Amino acid sequence: MYTPKYVSRSEWLTVRGHAFHVRHWGREGAPKLWMLHGWMDASPTFQFVVDALERDWHIIAPDWRGFGLTAWNSGSYYFRVSGIHC
Repeated sequence: MYTPKYVSRSEWLTVRGHAFHVRHWGREGAPKLWMLHGWMDASPTFQFVVDALERDWHIIAPDWRGFGLTAWNSGSYYFRVSGIHC
């Protein structure tokens, strides 16, 4: 079993009435590095990357709605795929 080198800490933020779980690693005053997961993933999956990085980062990884510790939206919502351009 994998043993993390650096332990994360959790924070809950309320955005438009919805509670989001955000995971942090590193020192608050260090340069910030945001890690955003894709579909079917969650913030703890970045642990391997965090452990491989140099130590002087404040890494921030939110759990999107319905993933990790963030709950699904209580009402319905949809994604407009036709409006996404790469």
